[in-house]
Amino acid sequence: MVSKQEKESGVEWKWADVRDMIGIPDDCTDVAFDKGTLDSMIFGSPWNPPDKVKENTSKYIREVFRVLKPDGVFLYITFRQPHFVVPLLNPDDAWDISVDVLREGEGCFDYHGFALRKKVAPCASPHG
Repeated sequence: MVSKQEKESGVEWKWADVRDMIGIPDDCTDVAFDKGTLDSMIFGSPWNPPDKVKENTSKYIREVFRVLKPDGVFLYITFRQPHFVVPLLNPDDAWDISVDVLREGEGCFDYHGFALRKKVAPCASPHG
């Protein structure tokens, strides 16, 4: 991918374990995109995912949160139903999440596009 896209300006490609992105600084990324990585970590019952699923997906999501800039966005596309995915995407209630149904016809499965943005901390009241 790096060699194929090396002429694109403003794009820097990195290789890392998404659960522990050593060498990628905090708050440095404008956009993170996932189409398949998170899905490959999810197995078992969608109603009660195994602990390994929760552990791996939580590590991944926390790392994405760490490397995204405060106004950055994490885009995730999946065929999985939002009511099963949102608990895995937001284990710490740290994201504002919007979901859109994406479809290119009337197939069996709808694709969902998730946009995750860091929640803005409430401002302290000037009256204490």
